[in-house]
Amino acid sequence: MGLFLLILSSSCIKEDLDDCGIYLYFSYLGDFNKEIFPEKIERVNLYVYDESGVLVKTSVFDRDQLRLSQGTMLDLPNGNYHLVCWGNAHETTRINNGESLAAGIVAAPHYFTRELITTNDSLYFGEREIAIHGDEWERDTVYFNSSHIKMRVEIVGLEHETKMPLQIEVGNLSPTVDFARNFSREKEHYYPAAQAQSGTGSFMADFNVLRFNDDNDVYVNLYNNETNQLIYNLDLKDFMQRNQITVDGINEAFVGIRFRVNGLSVTVTPWEEESIKPGM
Repeated sequence: MGLFLLILSSSCIKEDLDDCGIYLYFSYLGDFNKEIFPEKIERVNLYVYDESGVLVKTSVFDRDQLRLSQGTMLDLPNGNYHLVCWGNAHETTRINNGESLAAGIVAAPHYFTRELITTNDSLYFGEREIAIHGDEWERDTVYFNSSHIKMRVEIVGLEHETKMPLQIEVGNLSPTVDFARNFSREKEHYYPAAQAQSGTGSFMADFNVLRFNDDNDVYVNLYNNETNQLIYNLDLKDFMQRNQITVDGINEAFVGIRFRVNGLSVTVTPWEEESIKPGM
């Protein structure tokens, strides 16, 4: 580490000092001002744009690279640059038009193919303005924040069912986010997959959605799989208010819902378990 810091503090030993650079450190402090980047982010897609918004460099850092070095060296000509980073863009994330800062868009792959969306990755976003001066290596930090909300829907009271008899629909969700972390006003439905919990008579769906606010128009519907009949409709804003659940200003936001089915009756309560903490 001492040798690395010495290199960073020394002048650029090059014939052309227009090609110097910067060391970028990646940081995510969650909700308690504590560095938790290694626990939460396993992949970073980095986009570097010049002052005109033209893409000049892209890089992808996987889990092994990030564990070796929680950052990267950027060797760039003198100038001002805008950086955009996406954390955890895995199988359920597609980044479109990243070559344009103004047109870049991120969504679940099925959004683009018009198939049913089940979940998003646990997405994180970071951006930074940097300046390369050309006379020595510098250091800067890209701070990440959350672009997703973790949701859990549990359905209990299905002791005699071997397969999920109900379809979960979460509606009025924003399906896309741009390269300035603006979530679209477009509305989309998600259909998360629920898994049987062995020996419990319950089914559980763990999934991620893009950010929404406490003041939202999101709803959760339960449908009969055989008849497509609506069994229950939940207004999420009202549910959150009644149960003092908030997502505003919280990075590791979590909304858990438990539906209890008793014949034709359905009751709903918050999902609470001491061993599970928001964002885990």
